[in-house]
Amino acid sequence: MKHRLLLVLGMALLSTTAPAQTEPAAPSPNDQITRLIQEREQLVREYEEANAQRNALFANKPSKKDLQEVVDALKGIIRKDTEIVQALKATELRRTADIVARQRQAEQQATVAQTDQSSTRQRFYDLESQIQNLQLREKQREKQLREYQSAAKEAEDARVSREVLAAGLAALCIGLLVYVLRLRQRLSSAPARRKAKR
Repeated sequence: MKHRLLLVLGMALLSTTAPAQTEPAAPSPNDQITRLIQEREQLVREYEEANAQRNALFANKPSKKDLQEVVDALKGIIRKDTEIVQALKATELRRTADIVARQRQAEQQATVAQTDQSSTRQRFYDLESQIQNLQLREKQREKQLREYQSAAKEAEDARVSREVLAAGLAALCIGLLVYVLRLRQRLSSAPARRKAKR
């Protein structure tokens, strides 16, 4: 009864560890456990055969040799149970190590993803800052351009005003020159008239 309970326990543990195996390995732990359970079943059959033996000389009571065979068979079953338990522990340890390794890998991938996300966010902020700086420079350039255009217009207006003033002064000078020449002509012709009148 105890041995069958161990057998059921071994099979239950085997069925719970079976889905955890995803990668094919050369000697699969499940194959090893299955082999050990089959060997144990063979030992149980040998035990049952040894236990069923009765010596006719002792009124169907087991002889010392029969009892020794039963004890040896039970020892073999216990050793096989120990091997099965060790194999199950090893499988569970491998499964736990695999889970831990996958968890660490997932954590590393999450860390890398967070780092990438932080780096991308930082690059985005840098680009936004560069765009704002370029927009500010463009506004400053446009303001300077308007100031230069305004200064150029004022200079052009001043130049035109100077040219108009210079043209006016030149016309005034010409007018004055003509007036002076006429006046001289009159003055020079006036003494000649006086002489003619005398």
